Amino acid sequence: MKLESNTRTHARVTSQLLSLVTGLVLFLFPETLALAQDVEANLKTVYVSADYAMTTHKSGLVESNDTGSTTRYSLGFNVGDRKQLNVALQTETSAISFALNSTATALLYRDTRISYRMGYFYLGIVSAYAEASAQSAGGTDIFSGQGAGTGYNAGVYIPVGGRALLQVDLTSAAISGFLNKDEAVTVSMGSRTDIDIVGHLPISKRSVGLDLGYRQRTQPITVADVTTTETVMNTYIGFSFGTEM
Repeated sequence: MKLESNTRTHARVTSQLLSLVTGLVLFLFPETLALAQDVEANLKTVYVSADYAMTTHKSGLVESNDTGSTTRYSLGFNVGDRKQLNVALQTETSAISFALNSTATALLYRDTRISYRMGYFYLGIVSAYAEASAQSAGGTDIFSGQGAGTGYNAGVYIPVGGRALLQVDLTSAAISGFLNKDEAVTVSMGSRTDIDIVGHLPISKRSVGLDLGYRQRTQPITVADVTTTETVMNTYIGFSFGTEM
């Protein structure tokens, strides 16, 4: 019950933050309402992207905080007469060593996303896969395993200056079954909640773009009936390459 309550709280807070950011930008820049067509103009039919993040990981599981890096790769397609249907594959990896108590964590998330855009806004479903592990100070596994589940994502594109896009994205995905290598230790992963705020800036008119963003994730993990929360904050830079077909 505590895990479900924490998950609902995280989802409610991030949803409210998404609405607040969207409303604030539209209030400060009302002219963007007249630029809805620029969303379509700035989306590529086929694109790949890669980004590198400076990561701050606050781990309740190993009771420590530290910094490291995260990489993410994406392959996506925008199809339809107005590019309203998006299909994207994303892979994100991070490995953090905590110097304070000599512990470590490793996380891999792989999402398949399908969303439908209506003007500025989009809503979609997520098929999620996760691999996670944590090691104690002696290098012994606290847990190590993998699982899969489903979720949703929602967001908004806001044209800025006719050529750039500000994107705010909210994702929630639950891992319904987690298989720990040590079957004697029960592990479950609750609904992760991601909020991603990124500016997509064109470098070349046709194909290359620069991405600058901030992404925060909360991930509840229960090990042997003890629930803790992993909070991961990423400030990232990336590049995208797209084309029309």
